[in-house]
Amino acid sequence: MKNLFIYLIILISTVYISFSEYGTIDTVIYYSKGIIDNTINTEGYFPQNIFGIPSRTATKTSPASSPEEIEPIGLGGEIIIGFKNKILKNGQGPDFTIFENAFINPVTNTVFAEPGIVSVSQDGITFYQFPFDTLTLKGFAGINYTNGKKDPFNPKISGGDSFDLEDLGLDYIRYIKIKDTTEFIKSLPEDHKYWNPEFILTGFDLDAIVGLYLEDDDMSAEVNEINENNISITNNNRELLILSNNLDYFQLKIYDILGNMIFSNFSNIVKFNFENNPKGFYFIDIYYNNKHIFEKIINE
Repeated sequence: MKNLFIYLIILISTVYISFSEYGTIDTVIYYSKGIIDNTINTEGYFPQNIFGIPSRTATKTSPASSPEEIEPIGLGGEIIIGFKNKILKNGQGPDFTIFENAFINPVTNTVFAEPGIVSVSQDGITFYQFPFDTLTLKGFAGINYTNGKKDPFNPKISGGDSFDLEDLGLDYIRYIKIKDTTEFIKSLPEDHKYWNPEFILTGFDLDAIVGLYLEDDDMSAEVNEINENNISITNNNRELLILSNNLDYFQLKIYDILGNMIFSNFSNIVKFNFENNPKGFYFIDIYYNNKHIFEKIINE
């Protein structure tokens, strides 16, 4: 019986691993650049400079700094990214790692860090923020240096800042948001290991983000099935048309990329024109047949 139990554990583990994979971000959903150093120009490099693994030359005392490798989010900047056609599952231990270009000053032994608050979302509408401490900076991204020569998918040796969805009670996510909060450094006492003079602080610099438990996203398959059998969704020339094939009523809500609801209606046919709204990503939430259906819409 004991051997059978051990065999089952191995089998279950093997099956789980076969459906999960490592990966890096490959999609930018939203980007609002903050105040940046005008001498830094990443035009022509973004977003490729944040896709893929972190800089292989980054070390404890020598961070990534070239525009090919990092994107300066800037003071007060914000970015939302994701994994194309994938969801990030809550696995064993940390689930994703964010790499910035923090480093340790070998002379003063202090840390040069420009932290950011990290939030995650399943639907692009509601974001859940990881807890943090403004004194110790625990819980922020951008406070630990990168071990560029180590395996970026092993949080024990990769460096960077790792996060566990278990801390938020989430089974999976689709989106990760980073908001620069370098202003917290200014409030630290000068003998603090993270304190640095204000004039050298330029904001969060994103190098890379890796996911440790990625799986195929079946959301689109679910939506297509509903489209075929019950609800049709058409987005044509900036006009969104949603109708119930069997004339049943549904609740429709449309949100912008910041999670603000811009439209709501209860009907069996709804038209919405994006003409007066900024171009970019939007999220629709259809409540029908006692469940929510989410879809991402691009207003081009």
